Amino acid sequence: MFHSTETDFANDTRAFANHRKRRPPIRETIRQMASTDTYEYVSTEWLDAVQSIITDLLQGHDLSSLDYVICEDLTSPPVDRANTPAGTLSWFIHIHGNSLEARAGSVSNADIRVVADYATHHELSRRVWAGDPEAIAVSQHQRQIATASGKLRIEGDLRAAPPTVLELIAQLHDPVAAITA
Repeated sequence: MFHSTETDFANDTRAFANHRKRRPPIRETIRQMASTDTYEYVSTEWLDAVQSIITDLLQGHDLSSLDYVICEDLTSPPVDRANTPAGTLSWFIHIHGNSLEARAGSVSNADIRVVADYATHHELSRRVWAGDPEAIAVSQHQRQIATASGKLRIEGDLRAAPPTVLELIAQLHDPVAAITA
């Protein structure tokens, strides 16, 4: 899912997530998802499941004034998986007012765009952290390597994202990792 290469952002979102009041602890959420089916990364079924997870995570939030788009463009996808004219496997989340969509494809109006090598990002996206500092540190190290080698970059200013989006990003990784085959 969305992986920041900026230490400040990672610290901000962790701190924000620690202060959440409406969500159960992430370990409980992962335990509840233990029997959940897994889906092919960025498949129609995966996108439906991601939209359901996001809907749950945003429950109780006032989204009426929010208009925000996050897009992931995955380069060098497996044969026959590309879904854009550019040859990427792409998907996006668009929160607009009280509507939410998680769909296949790339959009030009993304506030945040993650551009990553498919294999690298897929591996990072399947790792459940469950609050384990060692697991998080390993993933952060892998993101740093991917960034330094040009296999991962983030376009846009994550720190300028609205608080609801920051909270969503902080909470989204583990539930999505749990459903990703």
